[in-house]
Amino acid sequence: MGSTRLPGKVMKKINGKTVIELLIARLTKSNQLHEIIIATSDKTQNDPLVKHINSLGYICERGSEDDVLARYYETAVKHKLEVIVRITGDCPLVDPLIVDDIIEMYKCGDSQYISNVSPSSYPDGLDVEVFSFEVLKLAYNQATDPFEREHVTPFIRNQSNIKQSNLIHDVDLSNLRWTLDEKEDFEVIKNIFNHFHPNIFFHWSKILELHEMKPEFFSANKRFIRNEA
Repeated sequence: MGSTRLPGKVMKKINGKTVIELLIARLTKSNQLHEIIIATSDKTQNDPLVKHINSLGYICERGSEDDVLARYYETAVKHKLEVIVRITGDCPLVDPLIVDDIIEMYKCGDSQYISNVSPSSYPDGLDVEVFSFEVLKLAYNQATDPFEREHVTPFIRNQSNIKQSNLIHDVDLSNLRWTLDEKEDFEVIKNIFNHFHPNIFFHWSKILELHEMKPEFFSANKRFIRNEA
């Protein structure tokens, strides 16, 4: 709720549903996720978000505003998690099929960290990371840089002794911006959901087709570059 560029962004509504509600609903279509847990900060400005999440029937844990790594670790310990799938709250268009693909890669291989962001080849806003509790614990115990504490996984990605894999799309689409960080991003995301309304479970390839047919729907946020975190 305390976003400096777009305050309250996850509670903004599109066709009567909040951004976080749309994100959670899309994630429920995953065949591989066992549980969805929201982890927000303990600042009072997030009280309405927690109340909203609870009203939707989901767990909402709270922790440090700045040390998000600690927030993740404490949540994982409390819920006895063995594998964590990290989705950020500003990605309402994240696709459950991509989530399942990366989880399958994790289950079928021996990597401790798998994502589609290292390097990025999917549109910004479809970011998914899967990692073991062991590497989360390692990061929690050893990461000291404030950037690493705030963004959870940079420490993990920078460890050469951690086996890592990456899901790469056959075409580099990382220049496309479907995330929510600015008011212009909200305009783009609204355009997408409005186009497919009332269906909220469209595949990400359909957004790509829409981009080809209606490029004006995506023009508002073109000046922004991908977030390094």
